[in-house]
Amino acid sequence: MDSLVYQKNSAIVTDSLTIAKVFQKRHDKVLRDIKNLSCSEQFKVLNFGESSYFNKQGRKMPLYIIKENGFYILAMGYTGDKAMAFKEQYINEFQRMRTILESRKEHRLTLVSKQQNAIKDAVRTRIMLLYPSVRDNARRKYYARIYQQLKAKCGVESYRDINSLDFDFAMKFIQDWDSPKLASATISENLVKG
Repeated sequence: MDSLVYQKNSAIVTDSLTIAKVFQKRHDKVLRDIKNLSCSEQFKVLNFGESSYFNKQGRKMPLYIIKENGFYILAMGYTGDKAMAFKEQYINEFQRMRTILESRKEHRLTLVSKQQNAIKDAVRTRIMLLYPSVRDNARRKYYARIYQQLKAKCGVESYRDINSLDFDFAMKFIQDWDSPKLASATISENLVKG
């Protein structure tokens, strides 16, 4: 594990192997410490999940996935100057990860699928409204142009990467969009081909 804590499902966790490395203990001793905790069985079930990993020899070995409160109970038993520094490090990491997850919930980084679909529908509606008599082959140029300009305005590589905070801006841009140069060129092409 590169990080002391990580997200598993919706929980912020660490694991017994990482704790063993950080606190410079043998992993079997950390497993023993967890098994010997005198907390309630309900607390153990909620905060210590049994799992496994493969060691260097390829053998399947036991491991505990540990939630934040489980870590606090376990780490209380570890003493000394180094242990205190490691506890502080863990507490800071749990707080940092919690802050990251909360900010993700508050400000979704990119559009959710419902917003992506709304943008696609708005683009289709705008193109059909502006150029109802243009052939499908020619209409592709309009789609390409509107998406190109939308991505440039929002500073993204794909419309799916638009920040959810910019969703209203993107929808307004689409509703107001017009491409007269492309329209003139395509209508001329269609008249010549027609």
